[in-house]
Amino acid sequence: MKRFRIASLMLTMSMMFTAAANAQSTPEQPKLHLAAAGVGFPYLPFVIASSRGYFKQQGLDVDIGVYSGGAKALQALLGGSADIVVGAYSNTITMAARGQKIVSFVTQAVCPGFVFGVTKASHDKIKTYADLKGKRIGVSSPGSSFHMGVNYLLSRAGLKPDDVSIIGVGSSSGAIAAARSGQVDALMTNDPVATVLQDSGDLFPLAQMRNVKDTQTTLGGNYPEASIYATRAFVDKNPKTVQAIANAMVAAEKWMAQASPQQIADAVPPQYAVADKAVFVKAYSNMHQCLSQDGLMADDAPKTVRNVLAAFDPSVAAANIDLRATYDNSYVERADKH
Repeated sequence: MKRFRIASLMLTMSMMFTAAANAQSTPEQPKLHLAAAGVGFPYLPFVIASSRGYFKQQGLDVDIGVYSGGAKALQALLGGSADIVVGAYSNTITMAARGQKIVSFVTQAVCPGFVFGVTKASHDKIKTYADLKGKRIGVSSPGSSFHMGVNYLLSRAGLKPDDVSIIGVGSSSGAIAAARSGQVDALMTNDPVATVLQDSGDLFPLAQMRNVKDTQTTLGGNYPEASIYATRAFVDKNPKTVQAIANAMVAAEKWMAQASPQQIADAVPPQYAVADKAVFVKAYSNMHQCLSQDGLMADDAPKTVRNVLAAFDPSVAAANIDLRATYDNSYVERADKH
């Protein structure tokens, strides 16, 4: 009888501890709307987190909306129709310059994976950044990170943003069609679109940022691109939810770090596939070095991003921005222990 009572007491205590642990980790807001700036390769970790069930494992029901570019996804967040954004870390800095508090809490790509090139129709006319004056340049959407990258490259040639015409072409099939039809003279894009267009002879690169070294050469330092961000108010109000998102994202990044390109291609749902699997594998091999394996933001990276933005954005150049407030590594640091 005594043994039974002891065993029963231990079982009761175990159930109490389990219930308490579950209560401590249950997301405050399990149903979320995620606004994605695109489905290019820098954004693959969130696609994998969804397709492999890592969000569900964390008790999250994530509704994903894919927008035509980072500016649209950011608008969804600021307008209240999205809870979190998969988009460019640089948005946290541009918003800080305007007094908006947005914080990145997972890094998806430690370099942008950008390819900036000239289209086939204009290949003979454009050899340098200076030759872009008066030309039509395609980006995912005006105000996106692609657009910001273009502005910085223009500034290196002494050109201003309004010296060119910016055309929003999306970040997948629309970008491919715009390049091939001659709708644009140059295009800022990423993979797999870049690989598709290069292989078909429709894009001739002027700059490539598919690895850390080339990015440092082009942009002057470490430049993280895709991240998960939300308003500071959301993060402060929903720490368990943010931790659950970070747990899922780090799990996805760790899986991707040891998976083969073919395995990753197989894990991408058809609705997110911009290219067939053979092209996907080649494109992934071209830029996989940009993908984060731990979700962390390098301490020196925010300064590089600010410097790039300040080169063409007077509001960023003039603002006194606390860069430490634009990102928070604590969630992925805790996720790493799971």
